[in-house]
Amino acid sequence: MIAVGLFISLATVQTYVRNIYTKLHVNCGREAVVVAWCDKIV
Repeated sequence: MIAVGLFISLATVQTYVRNIYTKLHVNCGREAVVVAWCDKIV
């Protein structure tokens, strides 16, 4: 849905998500949310 809405490929979205996980030092979306919440990123 994100890729379609932004007119980019699914692979591009997956790369962006992987890069976010790497920068936050996490392995899944739940961990990313917890880290972002605790570090007051969101």
